[in-house]
Amino acid sequence: MPNTNYRQYKKARNAAWRTLIACGVDTLPVDLRKICGQLGYELYAYSKAGALIAAFRVEDQARESDGFTVVYEGVPRIFFNDAAPIGRQRFTIAHEIGHVVLGHFDAGRFAIWRRRAPDPDAAETQANQFAARLLAPACVLHALDAETPEAIAQLCGLSITAAGYRAGRLAQLRDRNKFLIHPLERRVFRQFMPFIQSRF
Repeated sequence: MPNTNYRQYKKARNAAWRTLIACGVDTLPVDLRKICGQLGYELYAYSKAGALIAAFRVEDQARESDGFTVVYEGVPRIFFNDAAPIGRQRFTIAHEIGHVVLGHFDAGRFAIWRRRAPDPDAAETQANQFAARLLAPACVLHALDAETPEAIAQLCGLSITAAGYRAGRLAQLRDRNKFLIHPLERRVFRQFMPFIQSRF
């Protein structure tokens, strides 16, 4: 992994851990409504937000994507396609939270979809890295012996595809014995400990 890519990955990973800690998340599946509430983000399903989508003139975004964010007067408003499967909805919301937390939006009173990062593809990758780590923290899955895509999908409310990617990453971490190295990860682990113990 090139140095710049690794820095971007670490930023996403650490931001996900900080978000879990700051929002007091201590159970799986991660409660995304709670996170949005704690961070002051508003969350809207497409099926209930037609008037707002029209007011912001973002009909194209709603037609072309499973989710997007409008930042208006400093408040992020996350829109998501509630007709999509639940696992996809959850990943989309977490991905959009990542864009905001990672500072991908242009500064200003009104920002839609355009990321400040020089490389939009890099911003998308980073938001995906954030979402995976927010929804499926590796240290928690490892402690629960959740190693298969099926187990991860069930515990974390992910699609089997997203859970498969996470299972692959967990296998890499296991091979390298890379759990609980970072102080932020240790804090996440302590926060989830009652939940982990309740599963045995």
